[in-house]
Amino acid sequence: MRISADRGITIVSTLAVAAIVSAVCLLRPGATFLLPPCPLHALTGLYCPGCGSTRMLHHLVRGELGMAFRDNPLSFMTLPVVLYGLVRQWLQPNSGVFTRIRPGWIMAFGVIVIAFAVARNIPAKPFCRLAPGGECRAALVQAH
Repeated sequence: MRISADRGITIVSTLAVAAIVSAVCLLRPGATFLLPPCPLHALTGLYCPGCGSTRMLHHLVRGELGMAFRDNPLSFMTLPVVLYGLVRQWLQPNSGVFTRIRPGWIMAFGVIVIAFAVARNIPAKPFCRLAPGGECRAALVQAH
């Protein structure tokens, strides 16, 4: 039996989501090699667009919505769209949710991700609130 590309993407995506959710339910992010800290942040001190996503999921599965949003607002707002796409792909296997997204939408999302990455590294209010945890580095440096 041959699996279509859409079905393969659906299966792999679902398994990945299940594995990540299971890991954040059982483990504390950053405390184990299975959920390591961001390598870009560790090397450069800069936050990538995904920094805080693991902690965001960790708080989300515990029902801490405010903390989840503070750790990564972009991932928090994108997650329902991704889950909707997964559910729709399972319920309507031939709908091609993942393989038929218009290029304009992909470009727009790419611009949003890049803008988010730049903005969350600006050490001034209100941009520093986009950093994981919503804390401003400038305020933390001045306090010490």
